[in-house]
Amino acid sequence: MTAKKLISIVLVLFTLLNVLSVSVFAKNTVSYTITSPYETVDWDTYKQYKTQLHAHTLYSDGFMDVKDVVEEYYRQDYDILAITDHGVVNKGWDEMPEMLPIIGYNKLLYDLSPVSKERYEEITTGVGRDGRPMLDVNQGIEMNGVVMRKNHVNGFFCGAFQGDWGEEEDYISPVKATHEAGGISFIAHPGDFYSINGNRERAEDYNYLNIYIEPLLEYESCVGMEIFNERDTVAGADRIIWDNVLMYTVPRGKVVWGFSNDDSHVIENIGVTAEIMLMPELSNDALRTAMENGAFFACSRIAKNEMGDEFEGTGEYAEIEKITVDEEQDIITVTANNYDTIEWVSDGEIIATGNTFNLRENSSKLGSYVRFQIKNDGGIVMSQPFVCDDGNMEAKMIPETVVEPLNFFEKLVAAVRKTILGELFYRMFWL
Repeated sequence: MTAKKLISIVLVLFTLLNVLSVSVFAKNTVSYTITSPYETVDWDTYKQYKTQLHAHTLYSDGFMDVKDVVEEYYRQDYDILAITDHGVVNKGWDEMPEMLPIIGYNKLLYDLSPVSKERYEEITTGVGRDGRPMLDVNQGIEMNGVVMRKNHVNGFFCGAFQGDWGEEEDYISPVKATHEAGGISFIAHPGDFYSINGNRERAEDYNYLNIYIEPLLEYESCVGMEIFNERDTVAGADRIIWDNVLMYTVPRGKVVWGFSNDDSHVIENIGVTAEIMLMPELSNDALRTAMENGAFFACSRIAKNEMGDEFEGTGEYAEIEKITVDEEQDIITVTANNYDTIEWVSDGEIIATGNTFNLRENSSKLGSYVRFQIKNDGGIVMSQPFVCDDGNMEAKMIPETVVEPLNFFEKLVAAVRKTILGELFYRMFWL
């Protein structure tokens, strides 16, 4: 055999092997459709608004006058504030609301008055803050306001459930009423209902999680749940709940947004958390759109699971300048300032780090979604979930939950917890 023939045969074999390897590689490469909650954000023109959507006053069970609450959030550079008293729809910081009987006892003890018209005008036009106003969120309320089990739902933009005390263990009624009245809602501090901090196994048990999943799937207007609340005491497991709920709902077409709020009753808890809303303008319409689309980040200075029990952030949160999704290469890139670490989370596990995330390279660990969390000395910033559809969502679908009936002891505990003394005893001695 001549050298020329030998070279020809080698070249033919090399070409065949190359074609086969490319074919096999192409067959084994997963391609994704990525749905980003930030796809409508114009990073060049949208502004980032520091937001608080869960605050209390003397109008219900808070220990602060509404004037003091508004002033403190204004002083701490919040751009958006919702007053969400129990069973009390906010008519405006400068308007007296209709307080509930019994829990409205503060009107007997204090000379309650709203923010003055003059000061309201100053705050909503940015006087003393270089023209940066603070937005008064339309018709905020915490529903099921007098229940002992803490099955609370925050509603906005419609005025539903004014004066309604609520029903124990019922998330559906306030969500449905808000939906039918044209508003939107989210589930407040979900882990508080089952005291999941005291029993973390419940955060992964769909027999428990179904009580949140049902209203989220049934009503589009129920847009999410709190993943940070107050000082992360009763809410430490709420990110675990969130990830497990996402594993169930995302393959079924519902992405559950994560909210982060102070639930402030005392002045010391103001400023622990925030949502950073990405909006073209400061208005209630733009806020509603951001809440519905997930165009925001959830921030907290305290994150016990992620940052440690002793950590409390000081200084500024990490700033996210831009998020880019490369559909051809299946890569998500985060451009950020003032950060230490960027972690990528899917199905509750950290599966990658860094400012870029390659879906194909992480396909073996990737579930139906991925989200990122950014840490620095100021605390933690969490993104909303990016849906990662590899064309086989059915395989990732957790079977429908069959809710098992409570046993006798569980029924007894639930009944006891519907009383004031029973709930106090449960929280002090049982957990």
